[in-house]
Amino acid sequence: MDYNEKLKHERFRASTAPKETFDEEMESDRGRSINSAAVRRLQQKTQVFPLESNAAVRSRLTHSLEVQQVGRYIAKLVLKKLNEAEKLKALGLDDKKDGFTSAIEIACLLHDVGNPAFGHFGEEAINMWSETSLLNVFTEKFGDEVKDNILVKDLLCFEGNAQAIRLLHSLQDLNLSFSQVACLIKYTRPAYEPKPTDKSDRYYYRKKKPGYYYSEDKYVKALQNNLNIKSGNRFPLTYIMEAADDISYCIADLDDALDKGILNVDQLHKAINDIWDSYLDDEEVDNEVVKKRYLPNLAEKAYKRYESESHNKNHSYILTLRTILVNELANYASDRYIENHEAVFDGTLDESLLDGNDEFHLATEVLKDVASKYVFSAKEVERLELQGHTIISGLLDAYMPLLKLDYEKFKSLSKTEFLKPCPIETRLYHDLSNKHKRHYSDSVKSIHEQETVSDEDKILELYYRSRLLIDYISGMTDRFAFEEYRSLKAID
Repeated sequence: MDYNEKLKHERFRASTAPKETFDEEMESDRGRSINSAAVRRLQQKTQVFPLESNAAVRSRLTHSLEVQQVGRYIAKLVLKKLNEAEKLKALGLDDKKDGFTSAIEIACLLHDVGNPAFGHFGEEAINMWSETSLLNVFTEKFGDEVKDNILVKDLLCFEGNAQAIRLLHSLQDLNLSFSQVACLIKYTRPAYEPKPTDKSDRYYYRKKKPGYYYSEDKYVKALQNNLNIKSGNRFPLTYIMEAADDISYCIADLDDALDKGILNVDQLHKAINDIWDSYLDDEEVDNEVVKKRYLPNLAEKAYKRYESESHNKNHSYILTLRTILVNELANYASDRYIENHEAVFDGTLDESLLDGNDEFHLATEVLKDVASKYVFSAKEVERLELQGHTIISGLLDAYMPLLKLDYEKFKSLSKTEFLKPCPIETRLYHDLSNKHKRHYSDSVKSIHEQETVSDEDKILELYYRSRLLIDYISGMTDRFAFEEYRSLKAID
């Protein structure tokens, strides 16, 4: 294993201000990322509670900052343990320690930039709209056989992780290093490829969701070639970014639920114990692991701290639980990284660093179960999700006339910004982001320059036209989407 193969400074385009070392290039990536609009928008995108006015409740940005800190901690632990084993130099990491840590930190900061407004239900809204309304546009224009076209299949799988790659490379053109972007490719299949259905498939975990779109296919292949990543495999640092995200959100959502009053400490404490004990009846979980009562014992320590405090009692409970869990789970993740080092380096480990039939993995599963049962199913959360679905699908429907235009009319509209027989479509087109429209024009330039255009060309053009709308609406913040919906629907 030689990290010089993976931690490299090459970019898709040569940098205008190249640096001398990998560590310095990672500082450049840090600056490009932190100053990007993609990161700024995270402050007004929801984590769990859309349109939240309480600044103490997490946004995508505050969540990402927490993930960044946990990722940094795991990276430092990995390097410390490798150093203690005197392996850093042999692995090619002795002069890349700062860059190794920075790449993970920035990946953690960027990991949610592709998520739409209104959280994961925003993703669902886009996918439900795509599977009905968008698919109907394609079949009406090209017949039922178009359903088998890989471009159509690609459009029917919106995924925040894949959208992040598109946003950073294609839309915002940050020209980050291949190594930095590789950290973000959590899933390794293109959206047009079906996901594995058999758990015996060696890519079952890594390909359970789309990792990138057809539109970024050439870019990802160039990245894989540069970093010697075989198709279907991961980049090693991705495992750390993923673990940091899993550690952070498994406790953060419960913290926010306490802050919002959806749960009180007694209810949360009881839920942790009840759900942990329910695993005694699960044949897939080692009974001896359940009997150790790892998480209930931690919760008991937190509860005693809660009882002893006279002020800010809720905070004392969750702080105690979070502090111990983050420390122990980060150590566990770093141990798993090193224990499975060769598979991690090659990107063939088909599970997360927090997987394993032990108390640490079970603790994360129990906390996710608690959030699913008592937080995400709360009436307040479900009502907000329904509002988000209405807004996202309503916006997509509002711009549908642009997709229904035939090829020649939309080509004329995109070139002149005016289509006299179509006043509604003209105004909708004007409403779109200029940046997104320029990227659409660049993507279809070769098609527009052809004298004769085949159906295949028209399908490709409609693919990028559809991406134009999805890019615009998925990039909206919660508040902007809400205001746009009200404006288009003429709601006072």
